[in-house]
Amino acid sequence: MNKKRFLWFLLAAAVFAATGILGVRSALGARERAASLSEQAASSFAAMFSGETDYTLPSEPYVAKVSVDGTIAEGSSVPLSADGYSHEATLDFVDRLIEDENNVGILLYIDSPGGTITASDELYLKLLDYKATGRPIWCYCDTTACSGGYYVAAAADEICANRNCLCVNIGVYISVYNFSQLFEKYGVEQLAFKSSENKGIGMTGIPWTDEQKEIYQSIVDQYYEQFLAVVAEGRGMTPERVRELDDGREMLAAQALKAGFIDSIGRYEEYEKKVLAAAGTELLYEPAAAMPSWMDMLQQFTSSLPKSDAQSLLDFAEANSGIVVMAYAG
Repeated sequence: MNKKRFLWFLLAAAVFAATGILGVRSALGARERAASLSEQAASSFAAMFSGETDYTLPSEPYVAKVSVDGTIAEGSSVPLSADGYSHEATLDFVDRLIEDENNVGILLYIDSPGGTITASDELYLKLLDYKATGRPIWCYCDTTACSGGYYVAAAADEICANRNCLCVNIGVYISVYNFSQLFEKYGVEQLAFKSSENKGIGMTGIPWTDEQKEIYQSIVDQYYEQFLAVVAEGRGMTPERVRELDDGREMLAAQALKAGFIDSIGRYEEYEKKVLAAAGTELLYEPAAAMPSWMDMLQQFTSSLPKSDAQSLLDFAEANSGIVVMAYAG
């Protein structure tokens, strides 16, 4: 083999070796990318199935927008919902804000007719936990901020409302259905084997006694006193003064301002700018909403299927058989 041919042989060997190394690296890289894509796909599929999503908080000072949009009620564990209020999600989000040093305040956005007294009070107390860190809460009430919605707003340092906002509506109620006369008409009897006379109040097929009605009126009265105390503390009034100003009626923003239940009236965009200026930042962070889970969509689909009259009556009775204390518009 002459010298020239030998050099060509060495060059070919070098190219072959380099090609082999690049091929191995490419194959390893492709495998890693495939594994990463598979992991992302699995994560995305899991998120689609559960309806869950994650959020990454900013790494610089920011105000967080906490939205209370829709009925305030327990039962939702989806971090962020594309349709309505997610209770556990909102509580979890506020917890995250409490721990985050970059967060400098909350802009609480409310468009809610209220909800259960339990969920409303839970969110109110969680916001008080946040305020205990020394950071402010600004609140904007949009179309509606009634009853439980206003209950939550009472945690804010300042409340601004849309001029067309229907708000305040302080009070609670229990609404139940009794089907005893309907059952009697169709020959249906509900039997209840109870340990005492007042155990199991609210069964749909058994009439209420006067004593039982008094029991639940006393419960409503006690929750009402709690509501009055929450508003009184938030607005710097006495419970007696709150009771004088609002007897359970809704108020328009101008009426609420005159009574001292809100601090100002304005457009949301203007108020947002004011909040950011007061907080000393231009960054307003709001988590993106998750898509509804497959389970939610399946439940929505099945609930839309036609039902017989008997099934509709049974479903209605089951849905209204419990006792729930509501802080809701009305």
